[in-house]
Formats: sequence, C-alpha cells, structure tokens
Amino acid sequence: MCGRMRRYGWLLVVAVVTMWVLNACRVGTGFEGCPEGCAVDRERREGPLRILSLNMLHGFPRFQHLQQRLDLIAQEIRRHDADIVCLQEVPWTPHLGGAAQYLGEATGLNHLYLRANGSRWAILFEEGEAILSRYPLRDVIFAELQPQAGFFEHRVVLGATAVTPWGEARVFVTHLTNGAPEVNEAQTESLMRFATASGNEITILAGDFNASEDSPQIQVMSKKGLDVYRTLHPDTEGFTCCVGDLSSGPSEPLEERIDYVFLLPANQDHSRVVSCEQVLNQPFRVDGGWQWASDHIGLLTAIALAQ
Repeated sequence: MCGRMRRYGWLLVVAVVTMWVLNACRVGTGFEGCPEGCAVDRERREGPLRILSLNMLHGFPRFQHLQQRLDLIAQEIRRHDADIVCLQEVPWTPHLGGAAQYLGEATGLNHLYLRANGSRWAILFEEGEAILSRYPLRDVIFAELQPQAGFFEHRVVLGATAVTPWGEARVFVTHLTNGAPEVNEAQTESLMRFATASGNEITILAGDFNASEDSPQIQVMSKKGLDVYRTLHPDTEGFTCCVGDLSSGPSEPLEERIDYVFLLPANQDHSRVVSCEQVLNQPFRVDGGWQWASDHIGLLTAIALAQ
C-alpha cells in the first residue's frame, strides 16, 4: 500500500512539473489591451503618419531601471508625437504589470499586446510584441512564426488595421530569432506569407529581424518591400544595435543593423515615405549619470498616405 502511494505521489509530482514546464514559456492564445476608445483626444502636430519602432529590452531577470526606461520611452513617444508605435520585448513584471498598458496610459494611446514567451502565472514574467496607436486598431490578427527556434523560444507577429484620417493602414510588429540563420530565414518567409495574405494595399512591417541587411532574407524583403531607412539613407551604416552598458555615455559604439521598417509592396501609388530617422539613439542624463532607454536604437518613420 505504501509503495503504491509513493508511486502515485511521484506521478503527481511529475504531472505538476510537466504542467509547469509547458506553461512556463508558451505563446499567447489571444491579444489583450485596449485597441480603441482609450486614446486621449488631443491636438496632433501637423504632418504625415508617424510610426515609431523600438526593441525596448525587457531586461529579465533583473529589470534594472525598467520603470525609468519606460518613462524615457514614453517621453520620447510624446515628444515625437508618434501616431503608431511598434514595440518588441515588451515585458510584464509583478511590480509594474504590463509595459504595453503602462506606456499606453503614459502616452494616451490605444494599445495591443501579444505574449511571445514566458508566463506571468508560472514564472512571474513574460514578454511579447505591442502596438500603440492614436487611431483605432481593428481586425487584430496574430500568429506564431515557424519554425520554432527552441522549446522555450517562440517568435510571433502581431497585426492590426489602423483607421487613420488618410484611410486604413495594415500594421505588423515582430521579433525574429537571433539563433540559427536558417531558422531566422524560414521565420522571415513565414512572416511574409502571413503579412501579405490580407492583400491590403498599404502594409507597414516593423521590428527586430535579428538579421543584417546583407543576409538572404533581408535581401528578399528589400525586393518585395521598401526598406525605408536604407531608401532615404543609402550611404550611412544605420546601426541599431546593441548598447552593451545601459549606463554608458554617448560614445557607446553600435555594431549591427538588425531593426527595420518595411513598406509593402515596394511599388505603389498609395503612399510615400517622407522621412526615417533614428530616435532614442543617445543616452539621457539622469541622477548625474547616463541612462539608455534600451540596448537598441529606435526608428521614426513618416509616411504620407493618399487620402
């Protein structure tokens, strides 16, 4: 009898551990947030549609200066008067809750969030992709990109239709694997199939692709869509990653260009890229020292949409 009880006990332990492992890192089954009705109605600076994209660095497990970094990011979103914000590595932590909601409330924008990795219930942490918007976000879709890079690593794409004064624009945000190049390439193909399936005339695709512009996948992307930064800055390096020490000064070197904003399709009569500039590309003076908002540089793109 005792032996049988011990076996049942071990089976229960195995079942509990298995359930914990399966839930410790799983992709979201639905989006959360406030896609419309939460944006604060305030005067907008004149000009074309402004889209800001940033890998904001979740900072797990120490989350050093996370709230300060969130406040700096919110400050820059407001300063640039961004209409749409595409964020990667958006964390949820016990002391701050969801960063997407935090930034949405701090900037007065609607917000969407999709978990990519982790579980707030199992390990008290998760991270994913988010879209903030001055305008309503409708027809929300999302998917896990294939193939999966590892058991505990998921890569997703989150998309929605932004209903702007100039018409509808499809917006997608993603963060691809930094693992094997062939997996990254396959995920890029999965991403493109998903993003182009709706057939919208105007599609904005932003995020951390973890691939250099001479890689096969980015070369293909640049033919199917418009690499907006490279189009406007053909002779600059345009490095966006990575800041090794977030408390370092302005001389911190960057070595890679892996963050992009693409406009699809490449040839169209319904939109025109006006500008694409690096933002959050300098540290901020705080408490007598330096503080970078993230280990990545952001991109602010202005696109004139045909009314």
